[in-house]
Amino acid sequence: MLSAKKMKMIAIIPARCGSKGIPRKNIKLLSGKPLIAYVIEAAMTSRYIDNVVVSTDDEAIAEIARIYRAKIIMRPPALAEDHIPLDPVIYHAVTAVERKENIQYDYVLTIQPTSPLLQTITLDKMIEKMVEGDYDTIMSVKAENHLFWIKKDAQFSPLYKERKNRQYLDPIYRETGAVTISIRAVLTENNRIGKNISLFELPDEETVDIDDYQDWETAESLLRRRKIVFRVDGDHDIGLGHIYRALTLATRLVFHHNIYFVMDRSRELGIQKVREYYYPIKLFSDDIEMFETLNEINPDIVINDILDTDPEYVQKLRSNGYFVVNFEDLGEGAEDAHIVINALYENSYPAKNHYYGYRYECLRDEFYIFPQKEPEPEANTLLVTFGGTDPNDLTRRTLQALEQLGLKNIMTRVILGKGYRPKEQLFEYVSGLRKDGFQIDVKENVRLMAKEMSKADIMITSNGRTIYEVASLGTPCISISQNEREARHLFVHNSHGPLYLGIAYTVSVDDIASAILRLIDDYPLRKEMSQKLLQFDLKGNLERVLNLILNNYWEWERHETD
Repeated sequence: MLSAKKMKMIAIIPARCGSKGIPRKNIKLLSGKPLIAYVIEAAMTSRYIDNVVVSTDDEAIAEIARIYRAKIIMRPPALAEDHIPLDPVIYHAVTAVERKENIQYDYVLTIQPTSPLLQTITLDKMIEKMVEGDYDTIMSVKAENHLFWIKKDAQFSPLYKERKNRQYLDPIYRETGAVTISIRAVLTENNRIGKNISLFELPDEETVDIDDYQDWETAESLLRRRKIVFRVDGDHDIGLGHIYRALTLATRLVFHHNIYFVMDRSRELGIQKVREYYYPIKLFSDDIEMFETLNEINPDIVINDILDTDPEYVQKLRSNGYFVVNFEDLGEGAEDAHIVINALYENSYPAKNHYYGYRYECLRDEFYIFPQKEPEPEANTLLVTFGGTDPNDLTRRTLQALEQLGLKNIMTRVILGKGYRPKEQLFEYVSGLRKDGFQIDVKENVRLMAKEMSKADIMITSNGRTIYEVASLGTPCISISQNEREARHLFVHNSHGPLYLGIAYTVSVDDIASAILRLIDDYPLRKEMSQKLLQFDLKGNLERVLNLILNNYWEWERHETD
């Protein structure tokens, strides 16, 4: 905060009509608002600036600036030529205002209209540094950490003493042109820069200076950047499927939006997985702390992937001004969400805000890369994987079926999830099978599950979203539901692709053995299963879901601001 003595400050925004890079850019709509409006609003909401003035030679610019409550100084034609520097323009505007209002300013700010990302809080910090440091001039800059060279007399010379990685280089500071602040005493027709100079490093986003259409596109993208929170958990009971979906969406959204994960600190398994991707994670212990965390982030969109919600929770999110998106929500809170997306549970008559079915399954990136399966006449490779936790230990049950069948000529690959608990017992059991001649390979923390699926001739898995991953590749599959909720996933029935055995507690070792033997012996059946799975086009789903979320959000935002 500045000292009690109030300094008089005027901000001049120079905006002539003769832009060559982007014609009429100062009043061209950027993300729905005239370009010049952004810096006018930033200056008008400053706690320190007393007067915001637009210097222009164009009546259209003047009229639009007036709409945003700026004062206008019409610039004479002689000061609107291409070759005229800013010094005489700023001097003309300041002296004209001082004469008109019979006032003497202490500080003069030059704010370029081509810096629409400039924030009021940044502007005020810059002013505070200027006054408290007793500088003559302070200029906005951007730090550049690169290996720079200069050319002099046809020779190239480095601007560094030693070649280092970028993060270890001393920065070079580039003027952004966004803001220059000077004491009034140094301002003349030919100068705005005093002797005692300091620099102010702007946040990266605020350094954008619009000179051409590429700059414009960058600014448009940054202005549309929103804060998106994923409220998601994963543990031994609920598995990691929700985590993987959230990470899949976040991987696409992070290029254009700020991503945060808000997670229950007692569910460490899911937290560990998200940490592998380096997204910001905010942890909470109870609902009070969770909402305090959300208020601190102040997100635009909250994406819940926490199964069934209650109305109180969703209504509180909405009352805080968040756009609410729920995945796989069969609870009463679903009726209050803006959007409910449910790929696993079909509904013949969904509510208007609900989107059901396989068209909304979000495949991980790797499933776009590996080729679709072409079943071979001989089945030589079996893949066994039952998700992140496998609460019913279907992995062991499947290996018991292999032992019962005596399939020592089949290569069996077992993939364990991070939450699989009886590892020691399984490894001991597998060791005994290997001694008996069975070919079994056990893996953990597999990075490319799609690769493993595409190599397998037959796959045995649970009836979760893995079924969609199998379908995207066309691998012949045996499916078992871990619980009643998974049994409600209707894709296995609608597609007639996987060989579905039922819920875990009804499926015996004999049932699994019979299904494995059936697929091994029946090549036409495996080929038919693959074809039925591949008829469902799943690879356009992720874009569909992202567009669904964002388009509905933009429509809601426009409605809220009307």
